[in-house]
Amino acid sequence: MTRTLLPLLLLSLPLLAAHADIYSWVDANNVKHFTQDAPPRGTPYTRIKPDAAAPNPAPAIDSLKKSQQARETALTGGAKTREAGLRLKAETLERCAKARERISFLEEKTARRLFRTGPDGQPARYTDEEFAAELNQARAQESANCV
Repeated sequence: MTRTLLPLLLLSLPLLAAHADIYSWVDANNVKHFTQDAPPRGTPYTRIKPDAAAPNPAPAIDSLKKSQQARETALTGGAKTREAGLRLKAETLERCAKARERISFLEEKTARRLFRTGPDGQPARYTDEEFAAELNQARAQESANCV
């Protein structure tokens, strides 16, 4: 029992001190004194009761909360930005692979072996100029998307 009583007593001491009376008096030299003990006998005194109200949170706490909220907003925004960046990179890599595949396909063939849809809707062979333009376009896509 003494093992549980002693810690409780020790924990309650600061609470008792917080609720103690404070006395204020002025001595013969006109100096104001404050004490928790009783003032000297025959001296007029004022009894002061300390406020037990909770203190207002320090301004630093408010600024910390605001900076934490800003950090959380930045992190969620950063995650969205990172996601968009990864998506863009994946799309760029896909365009790069398609351009390289097209170049490989065109380099294996010749203009005489490739067909396209003509103006009349019928299949027509590529001319040498059309083939060169198609190959140059695929190489431009490769240089734009492959780093």
